[in-house]
Amino acid sequence: MKRKALVVAVGALFVAPAAQAQITFGNEQIGTLQIYGKLYPQFGWASYDNSTQPGTAVATFQGGGVGTVAAPLTNTIPAGARIEDPLARQTVNVGNSYIGFRGERGLSNDFGGLKAIWQIETATNFDVGNGTWGSRDSFVGLASKGFGTVRLGNMDTVYKSYGDTFAMFGIASGNFVSASNVLSQSIAGNGAARFHERRTNSIMYESPTFAGLTAGVMYGPDEAKTSSRNANLWSYGIKYDTERFYASIHQEKHYDFFGLSNSISNAALRNNLNNASHSTDTATRFSAEYRWGSGRVTFDVAKLEYEETNPVLTAANPVRAANYEHTNSAIGIDWGFGPWRFASQYVIAGEGTCKLSNGGSCSTAGLQTKLWTLGARYRFDRQTFVYAIYAHLDNGVSAQYSNGAPVAPNIGNDIDQFAIGVSYSF
Repeated sequence: MKRKALVVAVGALFVAPAAQAQITFGNEQIGTLQIYGKLYPQFGWASYDNSTQPGTAVATFQGGGVGTVAAPLTNTIPAGARIEDPLARQTVNVGNSYIGFRGERGLSNDFGGLKAIWQIETATNFDVGNGTWGSRDSFVGLASKGFGTVRLGNMDTVYKSYGDTFAMFGIASGNFVSASNVLSQSIAGNGAARFHERRTNSIMYESPTFAGLTAGVMYGPDEAKTSSRNANLWSYGIKYDTERFYASIHQEKHYDFFGLSNSISNAALRNNLNNASHSTDTATRFSAEYRWGSGRVTFDVAKLEYEETNPVLTAANPVRAANYEHTNSAIGIDWGFGPWRFASQYVIAGEGTCKLSNGGSCSTAGLQTKLWTLGARYRFDRQTFVYAIYAHLDNGVSAQYSNGAPVAPNIGNDIDQFAIGVSYSF
């Protein structure tokens, strides 16, 4: 029996069907191993303009003062020297290029066919020569058609994987054309406020698919929990997927992430350094896609809410940020003919509304931001194509969103980026 298994295994090592982009070894008896990846280096240009200057009227969270009689809150950029725009520059980067290994092995015919599944996926920064093993979707789990799939590891949340399906040419991840840079953010491009997560130390369950419907839920505990902080995450949703239509509604909650405090410029209003304070950040999104033979149209609308409670107030610091919420949306089109494909997407973040802990006036003027992306692709074969992409990010006078620019933008910066690149999948 051992000899037979060995013969099958050795034979399988030399079976890598040309019809598949991925390289697969093994079989149901011994388990499978698949090697896959996507590499997409690009040469790019970036330029910055329109930094908001001292004395300019802005949203309350981006202004100055502390809220005392002597230093009242001001809806203006504090006085100072002129703020210079970052220098234009060229870059070579590889986005979220990756290499992965995954496999499965049948365990039982029960529950509609029980099998063990695993995946180790790693971002490879081959432009600078580094990368972290298992830094992308990596897990071990059990799956069957009867009860669904359970996975444990480092994985994209349900909110991330069920929505924002546009993903221009499959090279948007970690790139300046990703809608998530605006659609899933708040005020500024701070990771603590982002709802586009790959959660470490998480567990996820996804139901079997019935009549096109699938549901999923993820929990990410805080392994560094303390008596004052418990930065855990819940993500859940349901999706409907057919050949022509896709629709999903999903929600994610972050506890003690302090997405608002980590995004605002006025440090006097932040709560994140106060141990008694807590935060609950919630994103709810509806995503849809309509497909036809040569193209598709996508749509997303998301409401993001950031709530911070139990502020620590003193005579010197009598007011803190309490709430910010806004609605963001995106629409995209992707179509092509022959080896050519073209894509464009428009994303807008609303100004929203805000609250202070003392109930005082709170302005969100100038927090609206717009992102427009455009791309073209020419495919040589099923694994290789070249592309050109462009994005214009129009920050409102109070906003500080960043779409993967080479350096962090100033408040109000408009950013133009263009790149040409090549993508190879295996």
